Amino acid sequence: MPAERRLTAIGVARRYGYRPVLRDVSLSLDAGEVVLLLGPNGAGKTTLLRVLAGLLRAGGGRVERRAPVGLVGHDAMLYDALTARENLQFFSRLHGVTREVPDRLLDRLGLLDRANDRVGTFSRGMIQRLSIARALLPTPGVLLLDEPLTGLDRRSTEVVREVLAELRLGGTAMLAVSHRPEELAGIATSAVALDGGMLHPAEAPHA
Repeated sequence: MPAERRLTAIGVARRYGYRPVLRDVSLSLDAGEVVLLLGPNGAGKTTLLRVLAGLLRAGGGRVERRAPVGLVGHDAMLYDALTARENLQFFSRLHGVTREVPDRLLDRLGLLDRANDRVGTFSRGMIQRLSIARALLPTPGVLLLDEPLTGLDRRSTEVVREVLAELRLGGTAMLAVSHRPEELAGIATSAVALDGGMLHPAEAPHA
């Protein structure tokens, strides 16, 4: 039985001024598929994620989303003046999520003991984990990740890897950018590289 298609991009293009960043990019994400997105700095990887998430308008082509999409980007999209719990409670109300979910995610990401601390006091790694918790609030069928392991110490890296592995087994489709693909070995099911604004096949890291 074929896997459920969660997201499809067909001929996506995007320019910044006269400079083309994405040229005729096509890809699909199925349930339980984790695609690693590789490429040099400035290749357009972040732009592609933002287009797929609907935060940027494509200059050509189209994106078909068949499930809720979560994004973990360079911008954590959190409020420094609020506590970790208050941040998740705020976004929970936007998504219509039950009150129990924020604390469950804080616990799973190893942040429950800092739930009442303001995000402005958090380390880079803690903000990254809280950003992942925020993205998981609506139980997305598609998760777009821009360097998800950035700023994490060894223990936090293992926690996030475990969460991503659980999501994959649960059927979440993921597209993950990483400059250190070996950190996602054993989780990524395939890989592509973005270069010259176009996607090319690439080799996924082995566990």
